[in-house]
Amino acid sequence: MSDSLIIAENERRYVVQELHDHAIQTLLQINMQVGICKRYLELGHIDDTAAELNLLEEQITKASQQLRELIADLRPPLSEDGTFQSMLVKQIEIHQQRGGPPIDLTQTGAIELPAQKKLAIMRIIQEGLSNIRKHAGASQIELKLEEQDTQLEITITDNGKGFDDALIPNPFSEKGGAGMVNMQIRAVAIDGTFDILSHLNRGTTIKVTIPL
Repeated sequence: MSDSLIIAENERRYVVQELHDHAIQTLLQINMQVGICKRYLELGHIDDTAAELNLLEEQITKASQQLRELIADLRPPLSEDGTFQSMLVKQIEIHQQRGGPPIDLTQTGAIELPAQKKLAIMRIIQEGLSNIRKHAGASQIELKLEEQDTQLEITITDNGKGFDDALIPNPFSEKGGAGMVNMQIRAVAIDGTFDILSHLNRGTTIKVTIPL
């Protein structure tokens, strides 16, 4: 199976997983609250009904936001001028708008890359930051982009809860984590390397190295 087909399959898996774990669960909660409102109305509990309707409004807003973020993540990363730097700044802004932990950015030089490599790296950074927000429980992120001779090294480190890095998913596994797998495949597709180091309660470091 080609890299592009694996990425496409994992992105479909990612959409299904996100819809099931977030939007669908929120919609089920909304449906349950509608039933509670009906029951309160039957009993004439107006104050209880009003309180439940407020919660219902919050759940609807939450479901709408979850779907908007999912749609936004599936679009190609964009910026006003299309440069790598502005795209990077945009990804950091999105991360912060979604409540992600602060990012300490270290960058050497003005990095400009061919379109294919630029998109792949932006997707890797996007996936990495998304995984941290959803799973790491981190309070700080270090993002480093360093040019070293003929290669670019990208390192994403968080101080979160970490995991057993022996459990990194296989791209061909039905239970593989779509986001992590896509980062691996995108790095390899542009002749790069992907490494991850993580320990329970000691954070995680993702390192991607690509030729310039």
